[in-house]
Amino acid sequence: MRNKEKDEVALVNYDRNPLILLASIGISAILSYISVTFILDLNPWGFIIMIPAAFLSFQTIWLLLTPYAMVFENKLELKRSLFSNKMLFFVDVKNVGSIKKSNLFISYNDNEVAKIKLFGIKSSQIAPLRLELEKQVLLVLKNRL
Repeated sequence: MRNKEKDEVALVNYDRNPLILLASIGISAILSYISVTFILDLNPWGFIIMIPAAFLSFQTIWLLLTPYAMVFENKLELKRSLFSNKMLFFVDVKNVGSIKKSNLFISYNDNEVAKIKLFGIKSSQIAPLRLELEKQVLLVLKNRL
């Protein structure tokens, strides 16, 4: 028998900013409407506009169905867009720094500082995300010692 991978369940999910979602819905709806009206008028530009309209519609559905950030036992996943999936493992993190201008600063074990952009997350959930990261990093550091 094959070994099945353990399904990871997120401890905490953090939502997206509703304004980002509304903007994405609006842009994809406008482009889809323009492409359909051009196609019905037998204008060839409708097929050209249909490509970004289909991509943005798929992106919008993906944004609506996935949370912005998910905290697991050993990692953090940030899903800003369909092509941007950043994973941060707590074993590598030494310290969670401050938040300045929607950027979270994290220092790693090799004293390298990384800036994580938090554009697209609800502003009310930035501080709880930082506190949850600090808690998870402290748990990993306690287990390491």
